[in-house]
Amino acid sequence: MLMSGHTTQVILRATPSVAYDYLTRPALWHEWHHSSLGAEPHAAESLRMGDAFREQIKSLGIRKELHWHVLKSDIAKEWLAEATMADGSHVRVHYQFAPAGAKTLFTRTLRYTLKPWSLKLLNLTVGWLKLRRDTQRALQKLQRHFEMAQPSSVVTSASQDH
Repeated sequence: MLMSGHTTQVILRATPSVAYDYLTRPALWHEWHHSSLGAEPHAAESLRMGDAFREQIKSLGIRKELHWHVLKSDIAKEWLAEATMADGSHVRVHYQFAPAGAKTLFTRTLRYTLKPWSLKLLNLTVGWLKLRRDTQRALQKLQRHFEMAQPSSVVTSASQDH
């Protein structure tokens, strides 16, 4: 199964436990990632391994419902969830939290497999680039959430697969 994706890192002005608590509440993702249109109300809590939730997204002008399952939740260290969509596509998001002094090095890895040929073609042409730019912008917004007036320091180490 061919997966596309990338990894992005950002320094957050929060301890790993504070960053983890905020980022593992999918109902809040819309506050920092514009593709997220919202999640079920119970996802306002920090979700743990075995929890499930639905999220509405809009990416490249296309609305989708994702059915997420949390696969791993190691508080203040790591969170992993996988989603499926009605068209057979899959998304996996992996969050890692590492202490960086009084701050957190937050690593977000996104992997996805698209099933419809039309989405595969869109991804190969412009989708993957737009997704990377949108993710970087989202992480800058997330950084501002924690740092308020601090300058951005997003570093992208792309492992781009098509």
